Amino acid sequence: MSTFATALTAEWLADEKNKFKAYSISPEALAMINRSETLKADMRAYASSDYTADGRVNPKAGAGEYSTPTGKIKGYLHLASDRFTTPEGTVSILAHELGHFRVEEPNAAIATVRANALTEKDKAAYESACHLTEGYAHYNEVKVREEILETNRLAAELEQRPLTEQEVQLESRWRGEGVHSSRGEGLDHLIARRISDAAREEPGHMTATQVMEAAVYALAQNNRGNVTSNTRQTYGQFCEVEASRMLPGAAPAGAMGEAQRTPQTPSKEPSPTDDLSAFLDRMLSADDATFRRMQQTLADLPPGREVIAEGIAEVNRQEQWVAQQQAQAQQQPAMDAPTMAMRH
Repeated sequence: MSTFATALTAEWLADEKNKFKAYSISPEALAMINRSETLKADMRAYASSDYTADGRVNPKAGAGEYSTPTGKIKGYLHLASDRFTTPEGTVSILAHELGHFRVEEPNAAIATVRANALTEKDKAAYESACHLTEGYAHYNEVKVREEILETNRLAAELEQRPLTEQEVQLESRWRGEGVHSSRGEGLDHLIARRISDAAREEPGHMTATQVMEAAVYALAQNNRGNVTSNTRQTYGQFCEVEASRMLPGAAPAGAMGEAQRTPQTPSKEPSPTDDLSAFLDRMLSADDATFRRMQQTLADLPPGREVIAEGIAEVNRQEQWVAQQQAQAQQQPAMDAPTMAMRH
């Protein structure tokens, strides 16, 4: 029988050797963290990894980043103290930056793509990886929040009580209801949910892994216009600058031409790099042959096979969480693993 992982404790966080000890994680925030199996697992993975160092306090207000391992230098969290002022803020910053950590460890999806791009001097692939790591980080946030909301509902049902006013407000914000539908956390949820809903309408067309990858890609595309907390550039600008800094002698990504950067599609079909929503709508309504071809177009986008491999591991983690929820109570989750799995 599946069981929930042991809760993280204040004693664990305060341990002298704990890599999160620099951060002020309140009892309320810790209680919220313990409502997400994914976030607990991510924190334990970071704490035990041979490739990470103690988290550091970033002196810049509002800043948050995960610095990737380089050579003998270990990766580390670099987070401003004001990101921990509320339980929701604590959950969001940890879910986001640990989402980066999960795909930036040596031999993980994005780390592999970056290494290959540097070896091949492929600026387009490096820039794409820069965006996709953000897609993964945003997806991890969505997944963690959904687990917390489902755990809140499960607890209320077991205690035979309605959701508290705070829980209702949190659900409205995190699931993009009303005024929350056009920005931030709510918009991210709706982007991912839209893809999982569309896939469920055409059962058998897309695997859980393919649904997840489409969501990661869509979240990455949506993030391009957002502003980084450190450089204050848009992510579109930041990733272009980073690719140029790492590969100064390589041809600009835009100079490679669309034929080299993305698979060719017939002129009447939307391109996933220009309009992912239209591309997915067309793909899900296509005949089998067209669907498979368009599906391969998505799979062939950088970083391709490496990302799909990481996606399978992510699907397994999400499916384990759903099994735990189902074993705890006979309640149908609002999103099952493969859904929320937004293609996860």
